[in-house]
Amino acid sequence: MSKRKSKKSKSGAGRELVMNEKQGTLSAYGARFILIPVKLIHSIEDRLTESFGPVTATSFQYEIGREGGAQYIHLAHKAGFNIKTPSDVQRIASSLGTLDGWGKLEIVDFDPTRKFARIRWKNGVSVRNKTGKTPVCHFGRGILTGAVGEIFGSRCESIEVSCQGKGDSFCEAIIGEPREISRLADTRP
Repeated sequence: MSKRKSKKSKSGAGRELVMNEKQGTLSAYGARFILIPVKLIHSIEDRLTESFGPVTATSFQYEIGREGGAQYIHLAHKAGFNIKTPSDVQRIASSLGTLDGWGKLEIVDFDPTRKFARIRWKNGVSVRNKTGKTPVCHFGRGILTGAVGEIFGSRCESIEVSCQGKGDSFCEAIIGEPREISRLADTRP
């Protein structure tokens, strides 16, 4: 059986990446992964919008992302990541987020007691140009929301308050209890 491990990376995530050429698989932390071009994500987003309209497409992307985010946290637990402090969450975001090519994530605020998080990222996969009028990171925001909800042990919602797709210097989501996010959404310009 031919197995090749990638080179060690600073974050430690890369040393868990295993390519089994005989079976044609790629795995990390005991879970199977695939490498897909970002343009495939764009094609999926476009097809959903063409088939169901922008509102339903946005909802699909967000909800699929949310499920994926919860799975990332299950994977992090299985891999032995400790998730108790904001620095633990930053370590997971840096390791798994970067390993999977989602972009560079920064935990700005993370408070399990208040069930509140503010997360920034750059180079998100859904940003195609920087001239849009509305945020575009529905899938990525869903992943973050699902992950944070899993850590908090409760259902969360989110709102993207900055987006590189609108020309902002970074993307940023506020994640928290549904009623608090609804309140924030109602008060935004």
